[in-house]
Formats: sequence, structure tokens, C-alpha cells
Amino acid sequence: MLNTFLTSVHPRWASGFFLTHNPKTIELRKGSFGACLKPGDRIAIYATLPTAEVLGIVQVVKRQSLPIDRLWRASEQGQLAKVSRAQFDAYYANQQSGVGVWIGAAELFPSSIALPKLRQNWGHHWQPPQQIMQLTDEQIAFIKGGANGA
Repeated sequence: MLNTFLTSVHPRWASGFFLTHNPKTIELRKGSFGACLKPGDRIAIYATLPTAEVLGIVQVVKRQSLPIDRLWRASEQGQLAKVSRAQFDAYYANQQSGVGVWIGAAELFPSSIALPKLRQNWGHHWQPPQQIMQLTDEQIAFIKGGANGA
């Protein structure tokens, strides 16, 4: 059974998934991020503040935990992740390994879904995940409907 998740990504990196030319195709993370992800799962991309909106959805191709040097090479020296060597090294300072989530089938929503609209539907105190959260069927339906202006 395939699942749909929501993850929080800094706006600078979140928009990269939805570029029409040369999009970002790997999300780099630390620790055990997305340990439950499997090929075919979908991830809604929430751009953190100041954007504070769900921009679209991507599909998981694969997830791998790799030693840092191998992850750098697997990301084609940062090109697939849209990061420089300095950014990569700073992010993974003092880390032995990192997580790469390869994605495809990026779908930018016709209209993004702002945080107030999410809270209106999911509860006033709802907070975007620090890492990743699995969405319920109701939340998935809302995101699909909300992105189409419903």
C-alpha cells in the first residue's frame, strides 16, 4: 500500500522540485528521515516560513542512507539537490551518514495551500512537521481539493 506524507522544506529548496528546467531530484536529510518511505509513496512539499504553503507533491523513487562521501557522489556533486559543496559540508558537519530521497513526478499545484487554510481544516493548533508525517485519507483529499481551489 502506498502512502502520502507531508514534509517541511526551506522555501529556497522547496521550489527547486517544481522547476520546469533541471528540477531538484533528491532531498538530502539527516538521521533516520523517511525510514518508512518506499518507492511510489508521495510527499506533499510544505515550504516553511516565510512562505508557509504546501506547493505541490512529488513521488518517491528511492530512499538510501549512505556515508557522506558516497551521498555527495550519488547526488552528482550536489547537482541533483541544488546545493554547493560548501552547503553540503556545512549541513552534514560531524555526520557519518546522510539520507537521500530521490524523487520524480513533481506536480506543482495550480494554487498553493497556505498555513491558515491548513489549520482551518486540520485544527487551529496544527503545526507543520519538523521532519515528515503521514497524511490521513481526509488530509490527502483536502490537499488535492485545496490545491485545485475547492
